[in-house]
Amino acid sequence: MRNSILRRRKRRAPPKRRGAASLDYILVLCVVLPMVAFMMTAGREILWLTYEMLSTLITWPFM
Repeated sequence: MRNSILRRRKRRAPPKRRGAASLDYILVLCVVLPMVAFMMTAGREILWLTYEMLSTLITWPFM
């Protein structure tokens, strides 16, 4: 009986995640935001190159 009470108490203990929120902020600031900034500047060029590639693939048999 005593063992089952101890197991229940251990199971209900909150997880030890000290500093996890700080790591999330660092991830957002150092990884995600620079990626978004790059995608916004390179997005138009990427779309134009994709359009050219698709146009070439569609029209090359007729040239």
